[in-house]
Amino acid sequence: MTKSTFYTFFFFILILEVQGQNRMCHKILSETDCGAGSCGALCLQIWKGTGKCFQLIDQTFACLCNFPCSS
Repeated sequence: MTKSTFYTFFFFILILEVQGQNRMCHKILSETDCGAGSCGALCLQIWKGTGKCFQLIDQTFACLCNFPCSS
């Protein structure tokens, strides 16, 4: 039950995009290599934002990008 709830929440976050002025948007890049700062560099390059890797329940990593919605 907990695992299915987590995955439901995770997939909801994957498609979530907040629109608006002066708001922060978030995008999860699950196919990104999280070594050597590539997550942060990719987020900076694509959206002029910041990125941070985090570990998922299945021990894989994903990159969370945070950027201004106007980007």
